[in-house]
Amino acid sequence: MARALGKAHMIVLDVGHSTALATGIDKQSFFQKSKACASLIIQRMIFSAPNDHVGVVLFGTNETNNEQNVELGGYEHITEAFELKQANWPALRILQDQVEQTNVDGCWFEALIVAVNFLRNGSQGKKFTEYSIILISPFLKRSDISQDQLENVTDGIRGMQVVLHVITNYVLHPTSSLQSIFTTSGTFDEQASKSDARSLNERSLKEALKSTNGTLSNINLAERVLTFFDPKVVRPTPWNSVLSIGTKVKLSISAYVMISEQKGLGSFKVDSADDENGTTNTVGMKTQYFLNDKQIDISMQDIIMGYMYGSTAVPYDNTIDIEYRSGDSRLACLGFTAASNVLEEHLSTKGSHLVVAKKGCTASNYKLAALVKAMHELNVIMITTKVYRKDNKPRLNALVPTYRSEIPCLVMIELIFKDELCCLKFPPLLKSRPAPTEEQYSAIDKLIDSMNLMDAIDDTNGEAREAFTLHSTFNPTIQHVYRAAAHRALHPKEPLPAVDSTLQELFEKPEKIANRSKPAVEDVKKLFELKEVKQNTRTEWLQRMAKVKVADDATSSISTMDSGILMDDDDADRRTVVSVGTLTPAQDFALLLRRGEKFATVATQLQNVLFELLFTSMRPPGEKVVTALMVYRSEAQTLGPYRYNEWVAEFKNTLLNHRKQEFWENVVVGKRLGLIDSQESDMSTISVEQAANFYETPTQPKVTVDSSSGDNIDLDSLFHELNGSF
Repeated sequence: MARALGKAHMIVLDVGHSTALATGIDKQSFFQKSKACASLIIQRMIFSAPNDHVGVVLFGTNETNNEQNVELGGYEHITEAFELKQANWPALRILQDQVEQTNVDGCWFEALIVAVNFLRNGSQGKKFTEYSIILISPFLKRSDISQDQLENVTDGIRGMQVVLHVITNYVLHPTSSLQSIFTTSGTFDEQASKSDARSLNERSLKEALKSTNGTLSNINLAERVLTFFDPKVVRPTPWNSVLSIGTKVKLSISAYVMISEQKGLGSFKVDSADDENGTTNTVGMKTQYFLNDKQIDISMQDIIMGYMYGSTAVPYDNTIDIEYRSGDSRLACLGFTAASNVLEEHLSTKGSHLVVAKKGCTASNYKLAALVKAMHELNVIMITTKVYRKDNKPRLNALVPTYRSEIPCLVMIELIFKDELCCLKFPPLLKSRPAPTEEQYSAIDKLIDSMNLMDAIDDTNGEAREAFTLHSTFNPTIQHVYRAAAHRALHPKEPLPAVDSTLQELFEKPEKIANRSKPAVEDVKKLFELKEVKQNTRTEWLQRMAKVKVADDATSSISTMDSGILMDDDDADRRTVVSVGTLTPAQDFALLLRRGEKFATVATQLQNVLFELLFTSMRPPGEKVVTALMVYRSEAQTLGPYRYNEWVAEFKNTLLNHRKQEFWENVVVGKRLGLIDSQESDMSTISVEQAANFYETPTQPKVTVDSSSGDNIDLDSLFHELNGSF
């Protein structure tokens, strides 16, 4: 049996004089819109359904070229432009560049007959899953059609199982069908002012569409909807496995992909390119190896896998991979847990699957129905281990009970491991916030109501509809790639287009929402007054944090236990601090001392944090490091300077050894955060002279190396020797 090729479509396009009328808000001619619709239909087939075949019949042409005219006569001004073939770019270029509007009109009914015959002849010897005829015309030329003629044509269309789609103007659509064509149908606008010929044609079209189960679409809506490309339709392939619960219960299941990340067009493969002279040359891949910007020849045996860690090449050996045999493909139940225990942040972003009983397994179907019912009543979910293929790495999955079209099934969503959970730590709110007033609550309620998306868009009929609905909101990035690829295929020499306004609407606030929410936004601005917090200068900061006066009182020994760094009692009780952290080390240090922690313990924690912030963190030391040093030194003056003096001496050596000369001079020396002398603390054994000498650093003599003497070292050879020694 021959394999089905896809779908067969025949586009019947009116190019006659009557298509010059303006339509839509932009007042473009009907011909321009109909030509754009035909082009977009073919583009959709190229991207989304490459196996579909399409043909084109033009009516209203100056010439006549069709089989019906040759065999029977008549059927004037109708041309069979493109025979039934797979959609391709060359045919689309011809349609866009060579099809022009004429000054004559053709009969749409005769063009429909030619299209039916053209479709029948083109599909002979081929097997298609569906057949359709897309008729695009304003239907302004009078066509006197008898009832017998109309019935004969519609009988022929039904006999071939062809679906008739009509795209024209003066068509109204219900709000629910504004985002789709060819699947839903509109109705003719009976209130519009029309010619007698148009009204007569509408009566014939109504009967034809009714007898063939066809659809009717407005051309303005069709042009807008067709600009969005659907992903390529693929036949769903299940993942067949066995769901085991314990040692005795086993179910044969099939898992289908329900939600997955859309990949778009994927990567492009360039086969040829044009040079400056317009000559087409073949393009191929060529790999070259360079060492110090010099090309070298290398054997494949000398190449190993590796990764770049910054600017460092790190070799990788697959022998370090974990040796674990997970066994056969399976879906094994680990247990059940309450649905409230699995939070949204525990779910992975790798999509979801729909799990049903395997086709033909009646026993598994009954077991799954009972399992889903019990899990639904108990409000629990199942935690499972999934091994997709033999010896693959196992993954945790959650099976959630649900019903789709009254059919019991399970939704399978992958769970994350502990290593994949990011623990976010935010700075504490040190000041208590007053509760909002009733007036403020009311203002926020009005703001939310004014930004309601359920009626955010007004259609051409004056009806309000929802914005950003799931089934009508496309990915703007992928859609722009589709349009850019189509533009480059049709216009190779032109620059790529900018982002279209229809795509910008997908990530911008609807105009109705913006206008409606302005008064509510202004009320919120008035009721929630924002005050700018200016950054304190160094003098203000020192006075507030450590009560250290500048210039005239630089040696103050007042402890920060009474300074502004500490919070109120309520703030201290609300904060949960168990050790000094890297986020707010000074505040944590002071808070722990206030709670009664031992100074030696908290000081050691602060020392470790300062070492981490200065020597292991990827970020440069900030103001919090300086503040922590100030607080530590100020507390040590009162509680005991011995531990600080011992640590700061080691701290100096560590700074200089790590080439932190700038931090030493600007912070430690500049802010006088060195040893605590006997004048600053009675408990100190350090003299004033010793404390002053501490800020001096030993000068290292510069060593000059004579580059002309000694042996020349080949750095490349040395690098290879070092690698060989490991």
